[in-house]
Amino acid sequence: MEEAKAIRAGVGLIDGTAFTKHRVSGPGATAFLDWFTTNKLPRVGRINLTYALTEAGTTRTEYTIVRLAEDDYYLVSAGGWTAYDQDYLFKAIADKEAEFGRINAQDVTTQWGVFAIAGPKARDVLREVIKDADPDTALSNKRFPWLSARQIELGMCPVNAIRVAYTGELGWELHHPIEMQNYLFDLLMTAGEKHGMKLVGARAQNWLRQEKSYRAFGNELGRDATPLEADLPRFVDLSKEFHGKAAMEALGIRSKCVTLLIDGPADADPWGREALYAEDGTRVGRLTSGGYSVAFGKSIGMGYVSPAHASPGVRLKVRMMGDLWDAEVVEDSPYDPSNAVIRADG
Repeated sequence: MEEAKAIRAGVGLIDGTAFTKHRVSGPGATAFLDWFTTNKLPRVGRINLTYALTEAGTTRTEYTIVRLAEDDYYLVSAGGWTAYDQDYLFKAIADKEAEFGRINAQDVTTQWGVFAIAGPKARDVLREVIKDADPDTALSNKRFPWLSARQIELGMCPVNAIRVAYTGELGWELHHPIEMQNYLFDLLMTAGEKHGMKLVGARAQNWLRQEKSYRAFGNELGRDATPLEADLPRFVDLSKEFHGKAAMEALGIRSKCVTLLIDGPADADPWGREALYAEDGTRVGRLTSGGYSVAFGKSIGMGYVSPAHASPGVRLKVRMMGDLWDAEVVEDSPYDPSNAVIRADG
């Protein structure tokens, strides 16, 4: 809990090196990725969140795509799924290269380390070490807006910095050459000491992302639900044709992903997979994630329920430790719904 509070109140450092990373480039790269993924492709220097679908129209892979140049892309996907993602990506390229043109694809997972720095004081820590003619404005919204990527130098380390944070706070992902990782870690820890920076683990990050209703691959996202059932229509461009689109639309909305605040026991929080019931005792869904909300001081969870029970304000019951506990469906991103915190300037 203290780690989660540290990010909300100050600044934390998270190791994200396990992310899967691929580089896709070449004359056919743009046309291929536009077909392969559901969202519009970002402009050069920007990023987006998008999905690759199965033949059945469900979610196969979640990608953060950074557009480095007109036909040069850096794809970041779930950690621990490198072989899984590579197999699907490379097979799709082999099938479509004759149609779209030459496509270069490389697994660069082990070449790049990642540190995620997040919290209200994240900008203050990075200003201590960034090499820039004007370090005070180098990380401002004007020069480095939310959902953009820039090449920067921290000390002597070249960094592909991405302004995004899975915790919902002001933050950056710092993608760096793996051989510079120890150097960068020491640099950041020294700079962060006076700002009270703490090392933060995966569980705290998991709690915080649920306060923002950020879906996680392997939990809310997977091959049993579509992005529309995950309630992510903003990342699906239905005006274009993409792989799996027709199958996704044919499935419709069988269930829907929601966020719930839970009045659970004082000494335990949900983990995920707990059953969800309507107030009349009918089983209507299940949790896919769970934890503790430092913002609301109670348990929090995400899960899938029947569409009839997916509206904010619906009262449900969660089975935990053999008992049923009250829960309420809330609007997505109950913490900072306007994203004012993550967009903060300075």
